[in-house]
Amino acid sequence: IMKLRRLLILVGLVGIGVIVLVNLGDVPEFLAVLRHFHWYAVPLMILVQLGSYYTNARYYQAIFAISDYEVDLRRLYEASLAINFVNQAVPSAGVAATTYLREAIRPTVSIGTAALAQLGRYIFTFVSYFIVLAVGFLFLFLGTGDRLDQVSVRLVLVLMLAVLAAGIVLAAVFSERLRLEATLSPVIRLVNGFASKVLRRARLPLGPDRMKRFLDEIYRGYGLVKERKDRWPVLLGWSLGCNVAEVSTLYIIFIGLGSWINPGVVITAYTIAIIASTVSFITGGVGIYELTMIGAFVALGVPVALAFSAVLVYRVLSMILFLPPGFYFYRRHLLVDPTKDTK
Repeated sequence: IMKLRRLLILVGLVGIGVIVLVNLGDVPEFLAVLRHFHWYAVPLMILVQLGSYYTNARYYQAIFAISDYEVDLRRLYEASLAINFVNQAVPSAGVAATTYLREAIRPTVSIGTAALAQLGRYIFTFVSYFIVLAVGFLFLFLGTGDRLDQVSVRLVLVLMLAVLAAGIVLAAVFSERLRLEATLSPVIRLVNGFASKVLRRARLPLGPDRMKRFLDEIYRGYGLVKERKDRWPVLLGWSLGCNVAEVSTLYIIFIGLGSWINPGVVITAYTIAIIASTVSFITGGVGIYELTMIGAFVALGVPVALAFSAVLVYRVLSMILFLPPGFYFYRRHLLVDPTKDTK
């Protein structure tokens, strides 16, 4: 366990170093944009982002409670900040975040339950994206009136269908254990091959017995979640709150730049960027996320200079304000005995 925790801390340090190096070139442009930025937007952004992490923590607490695990909300809030750091510093399509979450709240929650919580978060987030996009469609429709931009409307409809289809595929894969095992088998072979051939480990990290226990834990929790349909609105509500907070943060940046654009434009561009960064998880969305969002804004009628400034301030401020505390809690939870903060 201690070797794993030291490895996770080392990976986190390397990741934050990569983030700093990648974003060094943005510093001059960022400073130039700040001269025209209304600083009253910064505390608003901080409050909304703190609310986003709160909704994340409440989601985790709600889904763990279904499996009869009680975890302190404060610890989950700190873990949510740390998971934001993990997702940016260690791009791994959620694998690193799941591993960290398990270590951060050990021994309260099993690895299978932690993985179920992460997977459930993706599913409920997909559904909430559909709701947010529907609201964005209404904003675009009502905001343009007779000048309704057919390209924008069609784009939103395509995104809604894409999000819905992705959610259905994800749910279909997970609903059948044999189907999930078939989907995971290439990943398992890759991990085991790397461990045996590169790391020269005699014991496979994802051996048959370990994977069976892991999947048993996941599907035990999955069965409980299916039975507790009365808790689905709660899980969806907290996931929706997180998405609304993220879109609101980006909109606040536009306000800080003196531009009150149509919220539907912000919702659409944000969703396109999220989809692009999900597809490009190998790079953690670095570069792809920003370029896609700028391109989406421009395609929806936002001037290039304004789109570039908003995305630059949004990304840099998010990193400056929230990656340091995220790394602090990431490291702290891997070093301190978690049983002291759990109930």
